[in-house]
Amino acid sequence: MIEIMDSNRLIELVIEKHKKLLGTYSSEFLEIETKFNMLKQQSDAMKKEIESTGTRIEVLNEKYHLLFYQAKKQREDVINELIEKMRHGKAANMQDVIRYTGRIEALEKKLQNSKHIEDEEKSIDELKILLYEIESEGKKAGNIIISCKGIIDKLNDANSSHRELLSLHDKPKQNTESASDYDRQKNEVEVRFNWLKHRIESHNNALAHWEKQRGGAAA
Repeated sequence: MIEIMDSNRLIELVIEKHKKLLGTYSSEFLEIETKFNMLKQQSDAMKKEIESTGTRIEVLNEKYHLLFYQAKKQREDVINELIEKMRHGKAANMQDVIRYTGRIEALEKKLQNSKHIEDEEKSIDELKILLYEIESEGKKAGNIIISCKGIIDKLNDANSSHRELLSLHDKPKQNTESASDYDRQKNEVEVRFNWLKHRIESHNNALAHWEKQRGGAAA
């Protein structure tokens, strides 16, 4: 009888030990799991941001070059049509338009080779003035109405796209560094996370075993 009581007491102590350790490990596991999931979400979000930013950079780079090209082609069409009408009407100020056109073409070349956004914007401002002058010259030449608004809109959109592109210049590097830092923290936490997970499983199995033994001893 005394042996049975000692055995039961020993089993109870073992069960109590496993329950206590399970409580300690489970509490820490919940904290670690929350931190691990948060870091994983941040890492995944940053990787999506890297991909999204890369795509946006490609789009903007192509977009702003394309818009400058489209603005040039549209400008050529508008001015060629104007000069043709002026030639047909023998407009006295046709040479003024041709002179303005020469300055516009020089600025367009300058835009293609511009390395600084400030130079680009200065060239665009000068282009706008010259385009308004050409509109005015059309009205003087027998009220020939042309509109350069579409050209100016494209120049503005191209410049906005270029500005956004430049604002994203350092973003990929910054995002990559952030993603690496999140991954490093996640990997550090994951070591403890996996250890705790294993210990909890082990103690649960041990607890189930000893509770089964307690039931057998009681019988």
